[in-house]
Amino acid sequence: MSRVFKIAIANQKGGEGKTTTAINLAFGLAYRNKRTLLLDLDPQANSTGIFIEPDLISISAYDVFSGNARMQDAVVATAVDNLSVVPSHITLAEMETIGSNVDAPYLIRDALQQIEKDFDYVVMDCPPSLSVFTINALVAASHVIIPAQSEKFSIDGMKGLQNTINSVKRRINSNLEILGALITQSKKHTVLHKTILPVLSEYFPVFEAAICTGVAVGESHLSRQSIFDYAPDSRQAQEYSNFIEEVIHELEK
Repeated sequence: MSRVFKIAIANQKGGEGKTTTAINLAFGLAYRNKRTLLLDLDPQANSTGIFIEPDLISISAYDVFSGNARMQDAVVATAVDNLSVVPSHITLAEMETIGSNVDAPYLIRDALQQIEKDFDYVVMDCPPSLSVFTINALVAASHVIIPAQSEKFSIDGMKGLQNTINSVKRRINSNLEILGALITQSKKHTVLHKTILPVLSEYFPVFEAAICTGVAVGESHLSRQSIFDYAPDSRQAQEYSNFIEEVIHELEK
């Protein structure tokens, strides 16, 4: 049986490009004929909003966490071949309180075991916090990708994230691997970028691809499309494509 690559897109700091990375990674994998599941674990449900109107969601990640539904009941096929989504909903925030439950860190890992044979890749969009949802993603994941800007404030939280990942790896998920950090909103030729990059490299490996600043990514969100569909000739589309090729090469080599 072929291996399923389960990738958590994680960073406890907001505004680093987690959702953008999760969405475009999922689209890009599907466009490369990889059976892909995008699992939205953020109560803000921004990934979900690309595909589904919130009022039309009947079963979501909330129902999986609360034990009211199986993961397979929450999977929604999208209009894109090879791409399915497990939607989130604002009600998911209510499940923060299950953190004291001894089974809490394992809920997504156990639920995914029911369906992972149906997919080549599972991409998990995590909230901007080291919450029970992020912990669940790290426990379930085979790999982690950390989107980060080349700014001082982005670096400040890296030690905490590194410690969390190492704790999960040591105590719960010994197979967890850090695939790398992806620089987003990059300004490659600035002194700040050139200064921050070596610091970031002290914590995590860094992808060669980096995503430059520009309006195309934000506009693609408004149009509810991937960067590949909204602006296929844009610099960001090429950069995300390069990033996805790096991911596939690293995992399937």
